[in-house]
Amino acid sequence: MARPWLSALRSDLDSWFQRKTSQLVEEPLQPLPRTQRFSLLQRIAALDAPPSVQSYVHKELTEAITGWRNNPEAANVMVVLGRPVESVAPVLEAVTAAWIEPSIPWHALLPCHHRPVDPAAVSLRLTDALENSLPASDSGTILVSLPNLDQCFLRCIDGWSGFTLLRQLILERRDCFWLMGCNSWAWQFLDHVSQISSYVPTVRTLPPLSGAELRDWLAPVATTLEIIKPNESAPVPAATWASEAEGDEVDLWSQLAELSSGSHRIASEIWVESLRVHPDGEGKQLHPTRYALPDFPSLMDEDRYILHSLLIHGRIRREHLAFGLSLPCHRLQPRIQWLLGEELIRESAEELSVRPWHYPSLVKEMANSNLFTGEL
Repeated sequence: MARPWLSALRSDLDSWFQRKTSQLVEEPLQPLPRTQRFSLLQRIAALDAPPSVQSYVHKELTEAITGWRNNPEAANVMVVLGRPVESVAPVLEAVTAAWIEPSIPWHALLPCHHRPVDPAAVSLRLTDALENSLPASDSGTILVSLPNLDQCFLRCIDGWSGFTLLRQLILERRDCFWLMGCNSWAWQFLDHVSQISSYVPTVRTLPPLSGAELRDWLAPVATTLEIIKPNESAPVPAATWASEAEGDEVDLWSQLAELSSGSHRIASEIWVESLRVHPDGEGKQLHPTRYALPDFPSLMDEDRYILHSLLIHGRIRREHLAFGLSLPCHRLQPRIQWLLGEELIRESAEELSVRPWHYPSLVKEMANSNLFTGEL
């Protein structure tokens, strides 16, 4: 016969379990539907580069050009690096578009946002631009912009041949100041195969953003969703945080900055993935929950090689990926489809790229597998 105190304990535990189960069943918030999540990410992708990042690049560029004009021995080139999941090109394009120095006009040498369909034409396009699109030497001093170096090569034999001519012209054309953008993984690879860093003493990296800067950058989207109210410096508290100590909410953006290492692209995906919605569809307000990186699946060696190549190239067509890995497309297709299904990568305009919020985990995965990383 059970003792009275044991029966009472069982009754209390049963009652507690029923309450908790009821709370879980009645939990009103669910992840965003795929279409809504995609729409939000598209709206964020359309935002201009963060103002503080543009200001940083403009300041560094102005100082570098001033040093070059005042000192004949000073470097006439500056490279700006970013992570593979945060394209440098939009930042440089915004800076050069706002360039108002009349004595040094700017010229976009090769504003290539996508590689040619023919893999063999990738390196030839850079050579052609350097031979035929560079202003004549009697045109006066000029700012030459090449914002997307990682779209100018493929990791294969002769896939970076155009960089030999680029190195030569950097030395010969002292009337030009060269502003170039590249992702850090591509830059490390290019330096390994062409020693390009020996010709580029001035290298800058996109600065990390603070929580306040991330909040201000996301404000145009967050305000329309009523997550940030106009003229408010902190997110609207969510019901899931109501029991936390007063003042915790104001530091949520700092937590986002820390988790994303200050990367606005990584942060934007973490932020979108933290949003929840009522399953019954009542109301349009979205509810932020705690920020977190995604679970990371177990990978095969083939997956790692694919992901490593994607990070070096930033984004790339399937045919180019197979060409660089010296494998037929049909060999890669099953693993590409698996990576797409796991949402480790995405496909847009027929190009594959790594989803930004997986980047922190991928850096560790590649390092643990003895694959080089271009982490800044």
